[in-house]
Amino acid sequence: MKTWINQHSRLLIFLSFFILSVLSLYIVYLQNNHIMIGDDYHFHQNRIEGLALSLRHGLLLPKVSYFFIGGYGYASSLFYPDFYLYFPAILRVFGFSLATSFIIFAIGINLGTFILTYISGKYMGLSEMKSYLFSLLYTLSIYRLQDFFNRQAIGELLAMSFFPLVLASLYLLKHGKEKKWLLLTVAMTGIGLAHFISIEIISIFIGMYILLNLRSFLKKEVIFAILKAAGVTILLLAFYLVPVFEQMKHTTFQVTSNPLTLISDRSYSFSELLANSFKNTVFHASSANIGIILLAGLIIYGVMLFKRDAQHRDLIILALFFMIIVTDLFPWHFFDQTPLNTIQFPWRFLSIVTLLLAYLIANDDIGLFKKIPSSQIILIMVILIGVGLYEKESIDTEGKRILSHHSYDQTNSYYIGAGHEYLPKEVDYSTIKKNKKRKVLYDSDQINISNTEMNFDSVAFDYHTKGTQETMVTIPFIYYYGYQAKIVSNGNVKTIPASLNKENGLVAIRLAEKGRVSIFYQTTWAQKISLSLSIITLLICIIWKSRPCTSTELNLKK
Repeated sequence: MKTWINQHSRLLIFLSFFILSVLSLYIVYLQNNHIMIGDDYHFHQNRIEGLALSLRHGLLLPKVSYFFIGGYGYASSLFYPDFYLYFPAILRVFGFSLATSFIIFAIGINLGTFILTYISGKYMGLSEMKSYLFSLLYTLSIYRLQDFFNRQAIGELLAMSFFPLVLASLYLLKHGKEKKWLLLTVAMTGIGLAHFISIEIISIFIGMYILLNLRSFLKKEVIFAILKAAGVTILLLAFYLVPVFEQMKHTTFQVTSNPLTLISDRSYSFSELLANSFKNTVFHASSANIGIILLAGLIIYGVMLFKRDAQHRDLIILALFFMIIVTDLFPWHFFDQTPLNTIQFPWRFLSIVTLLLAYLIANDDIGLFKKIPSSQIILIMVILIGVGLYEKESIDTEGKRILSHHSYDQTNSYYIGAGHEYLPKEVDYSTIKKNKKRKVLYDSDQINISNTEMNFDSVAFDYHTKGTQETMVTIPFIYYYGYQAKIVSNGNVKTIPASLNKENGLVAIRLAEKGRVSIFYQTTWAQKISLSLSIITLLICIIWKSRPCTSTELNLKK
């Protein structure tokens, strides 16, 4: 029996991860056919539904989602990467309910995080058991459960799946394995495809890690490896990054003109953070925490700093540093008007604290697992019991957030995120919501409009101006750079760019004489070129990794 288990250990580990992926969601997403909703559930629910609707209409790579805002359209696919959402969206296209699609997706997120964390542990030289423990400590950590259940911050949650790979990449580079630089590219690209803010957070961590290990990283081969990883990551993410910068260049959005919050207003007191962690407090706006298991690890390894022979001193320092910057001990007010304000909430750095402490505890520098028989099994049981208790407490304290699966399937397209970040600054969203019946707006004294057709992603109509001068017509689409108007007039066909109506933030066009016009969003050249660049980069990476190794490379690997 023992021999069979050893031979099939990887299969058994995978099966246990799958079972835990389901069981860790059972109380909040499956029990009694009810689902507990989080702060961001409406928005991500609508993103999935919008992507599914676009796919049904043949738009494989949508930029504007016309499901949002009752058809006015919101460029969620431009500013929030859809890459991972294709999975639940395709399930919707195949007829699964929205609740079922989301739950299957959630199980997949858990399973992916378990596996990636386990693999990362193996890259860092952990034994099979320690890698397994690392995976459980991280994937089932309190902060990650808060992201999952109470916030349903799907972008951040997906990004966190790749944080362990970043740590593993830095570990390998630190130990002279610069030929493994592509692992860092995979990790950073995985994060970038999920959540841009997490790119900022993990980049700060990478910078701090390098500073604390400067002697290991100030080598030509390692510097070159990092530059290659950064360059290839940027190229792979060009299809997403370039269009975002293009939009920002042409339009001022509310994310910059009217930011949701100032980062200095969202820090905690240190005592409050410790108290919430000690109690495994259910998440509210002021109660994000790391939970009692990781808090105990932080205290134990914090004390280890005073020992002369302390191992992983850099990780302990970083765990303490990122714990402190979550609090008001750090002068966040100096960063309110800087790009760091886009992080919004200092407690997002608890994801880094969670990662480091999960690794430190699993690695067991203090030799606790050797001193106490079965201590690893006991810790696993404590983790699992803690998950169940946290879920139950979430249900008990968040009763108003529990919906039936049927109720979850009922969507409201007017939820676009609390800050309405990517609406043009000219849009008054309260006015948009009052005028849910979309209409073409124009001055009837200057132009006649007839035979109006409002399709899924376009508006068309006949027109006849009453004078010799051009007149402006406003189209019921939120403006984004890329809208075009195809005009057929006097037997001629021409396509002109639409413009922003500076009074209401909608699409505007200027018309003269008579004819028929169709208004639609067209992929810009910058979007096409950047997509091509990312695809070519991906193909080169695949071909490069698939090529047969030379004898020299084989010897280097050995």
